[in-house]
Order: sequence, then structure tokens, then C-alpha cells
Amino acid sequence: MSDDDARQETPEDAPAGTAEDTPEDPWAQVKPWQGKAKRLDKALLFIVLGVPIIYLALMPLRPWMLVNAPVLQEFINGAKTSIVAAAAYARVGEIPLWLVVFAGFVGMAKLDWVFWLAGRRWGDGVLNLFASNERQRRRIEQLKRIPDWALFLMTLVSRCPGIPGTLVWLVAGWSRMRLWLFLTADLLGALLFTLIWTTLGYQLGEAAVEVLGIIDKYTLWVTLGFIVLLFAWTFWRESRKQQAGRQTAAEAGSGNESEA
Repeated sequence: MSDDDARQETPEDAPAGTAEDTPEDPWAQVKPWQGKAKRLDKALLFIVLGVPIIYLALMPLRPWMLVNAPVLQEFINGAKTSIVAAAAYARVGEIPLWLVVFAGFVGMAKLDWVFWLAGRRWGDGVLNLFASNERQRRRIEQLKRIPDWALFLMTLVSRCPGIPGTLVWLVAGWSRMRLWLFLTADLLGALLFTLIWTTLGYQLGEAAVEVLGIIDKYTLWVTLGFIVLLFAWTFWRESRKQQAGRQTAAEAGSGNESEA
């Protein structure tokens, strides 16, 4: 190739990867995958981050659902309170007991494999999502180094209060734990804890139903109070921002006048 031809080479002819020389994208420090995101990466990210957000958005409805639609709440998030409530209704004959167990089991276990797949696919990249400081990074690294038998047991009891189930499932995939082994521990754990909470609610029976009736009586007012507080807090925060902006503008204007 002559010098003239080299000078006339178009940008498209340049070697791939020259875009790496552009200023670093801040998103690169957060994204868990390497290179360009594929469709599966986007779907996993949506589930891993989006599902907890959806659960939070449904929080105002949880008291109502706990009393009026506990089985539906079981399917949505597998919460132990919804399983206990549904089992209490089963004791008084309002809900079939098998449906309580089935809904709780499905609600608990339905998305756990997604976190396993995310950990397996992204590897060390999961630290970008779940470790905001060096101390948290070290804790997750310690989870990765635990023996296979201990990770199996942690997956089995990952729904115990105080155990970060999401991190356990991510580390299970990250440490290359076999899918069949993970599903065995996870499904057994989901069934075990569903039976525990179902037994508790069934034993409480009518007493729990009466408590739920009291909750239902005040649910509307609690929900409305929560909404009012949320709007009041948002209005207060926006007012503070506007006031700070006006004060900054006034200070800037007085500074310009003094310079003149």
C-alpha cells in the first residue's frame, strides 16, 4: 500500500477496538459483563435488579393482599407472612391446604436459578453490582472460597432470617456449582421452609385469622397514611431543592453586582 493510500484509509477500515481509546465510559465500572451486552445479559440484569424494585413498588398493597389474597402474594414473592396467613385460612376451610403449599413453594423458588445463571455468566462481574466498597468485596470473595458441601448447606438454608439468599445463589453460580446440585439444594430448601411456615399458620388457625381481620380493618388507613407521607416527603424535598437553587442564584447575582 502506498503512502497516499494509507492516508486515504477510511475510519471504517481501521482495526476493531480503536473505540477502546475513547474516554472511558462510567457505565463500564458498574456493568457486570465484559464487552458489549448480549440479550441474555440484559434479561438477567432486568430480573436481578428489576424484581426487587417491583417488590418494593407493591409494598403498599402487601397488607391488603395478606388479608384478601394471601395465595396470590405467595405466588408473587413467597413471603413467609403470606404463607402463614394462607395456612391460617386453610385451617378454617377457606383455602385448600395443598394450594397453600404449592403457591409458597413456587413463589420461593421460581427465580432462584436466574441468580445462579447470572453468577455463572458474569463471574467476578457480580462484584460490580453487589459490592459498593472494599469490605463488601472481601465478604463476597470469602463466600466464593467456601467448600462445595458448605455452599450446598447454605443454599439449602438460604431462606433463614439473616442469610443473604441472593448472594448465596449468585456465588453458587460464580463458583461453578453444578446446576443440578444447586437446584436440589434450592428446591429442597424452598419445600422445607414452605412446610415450616405452613405448619405454623395452620397451628395458629382461627387466632391468626382474627388478627388478620384486625389488620384488614386498618389496612386502608395505613395505606392512605403511607401515600400521604410519601407525597409530603417528596414535596418537602423538592421545596428544599428549589429554595437552595434560588439562594444560589441570589448569591451569584450579588457577586456579579459587587464585581461591577
